[in-house]
Amino acid sequence: MKKLVGIFAISALAVSVFAQGTINVANNAATVVQQWASAADHTLSSVAANGGKVQFFAAPDGTAFSPLGSLVTTGPNQGFALAYTSQAAWMTANTGWAAYQVGDIKPVAGRFSAGVATVSPLAAGGKIEYVLVGWTGASASLDAAIAAQAAVGSTALIAGVATGNPTTVPPGTPSSLTDTFTGLTLAPQAAIPEPSTLALAGLGAAAMLILRRRK
Repeated sequence: MKKLVGIFAISALAVSVFAQGTINVANNAATVVQQWASAADHTLSSVAANGGKVQFFAAPDGTAFSPLGSLVTTGPNQGFALAYTSQAAWMTANTGWAAYQVGDIKPVAGRFSAGVATVSPLAAGGKIEYVLVGWTGASASLDAAIAAQAAVGSTALIAGVATGNPTTVPPGTPSSLTDTFTGLTLAPQAAIPEPSTLALAGLGAAAMLILRRRK
């Protein structure tokens, strides 16, 4: 009896260690990946076939998240403003998150099919949160795209997403990204003012304040 209990305990532990959730990372014609014409022209068009890539990032639902950046639509430096200069720095700030497969925009404009992502560690068939990051050009990675000054973009955090349970026999069907994904916009990387420019602006503001006080 004790041996049976031990076997069941070990089996349960093994299942928990290897528990996972699956999701099919693909979009449809209503949720295409688009890009701005330029930093000054926000006209949208679908990213051309073989003209860009997307990557899936996910974590167990409820994990703390810090965005890669934000889309700036007004002011002198419009575009996608990166909060982190590398994927490693971004992942370091997002404990519990993991990077999954990269998929090409193909075979038609704005569409991708990156295959099934197996998110782990995760309760079998549990819920996840995710973001999809994209970039234009042929760069194989986000870091390379950033270095190449490609247009970049990220979805907002999408949470509470069910996954398929691959631990059942037969394995459960992966959930579909199209149930929650609403599209992605890519934009030129927003220019970051040089430190010297920021310093001069600060000195100018301080000088004006001093002059006003004297008056």
